[in-house]
Amino acid sequence: MDNNVQTMSKDSLLDTLSVLDKAERIYEGALTQKQAISDNWQQKLYDVADNQYRKRVWQVTGVLTLPFAYLYLTSDGGQGLSSKIGSILLFWGILWLVYKPLDKLFNIKPEYLKNYSKKHMSSNQDILIQKNKASDKVQYNLKGLKKLADAVNYPERYLYNYDPARIYDIISVGRADTFKESLNVLETDKYHAKMQQTSELTYQSARQAEMEARAAKEWAATAAFYAATNNRK
Repeated sequence: MDNNVQTMSKDSLLDTLSVLDKAERIYEGALTQKQAISDNWQQKLYDVADNQYRKRVWQVTGVLTLPFAYLYLTSDGGQGLSSKIGSILLFWGILWLVYKPLDKLFNIKPEYLKNYSKKHMSSNQDILIQKNKASDKVQYNLKGLKKLADAVNYPERYLYNYDPARIYDIISVGRADTFKESLNVLETDKYHAKMQQTSELTYQSARQAEMEARAAKEWAATAAFYAATNNRK
């Protein structure tokens, strides 16, 4: 039996590509599972960090409100207790409004969330065990995939991104008869797909620029109309 994809018969080549496709899909599935574990824990940590951040803001604004509350409650302003409490809550709300632009200006919340997640992600044994198991599974499947490829002299460049399945389809429908021919067809398909994507992006950019130019023109015409109307008055 020929163990080189470069010289295999069409039937043997299709069988080999089928095996490589299954192995690559197992590997891709392990990668997806690893990413899902990471994303899931990242989201959980983000939610916890977000709640912690909100509590901290409440605490900070509450502490800043305490001196005002003490002075206001102990003063003889002639107001009732309910009115004073209402004023204190209003002051607290103003602190929240003042804090929001400061938060955006100094990027406080994103930095807090990032540091919190980083700290607890690295210290959480459960997530570390899950991630290590997922990484081991990825490496195990990757080694198996490469071993299969090496056994038939299959180039690693075309081993990922579901290329074995694409090459299988090219050969099975008669677009190529040999492995070398199938690679040429695959590269041509990839090139056309890239050009189409570039063309679509160019069209979208041109379309967006056209819409923005048209909107600017309409706004300019509207402004000119109102200016002329006001001049007549």
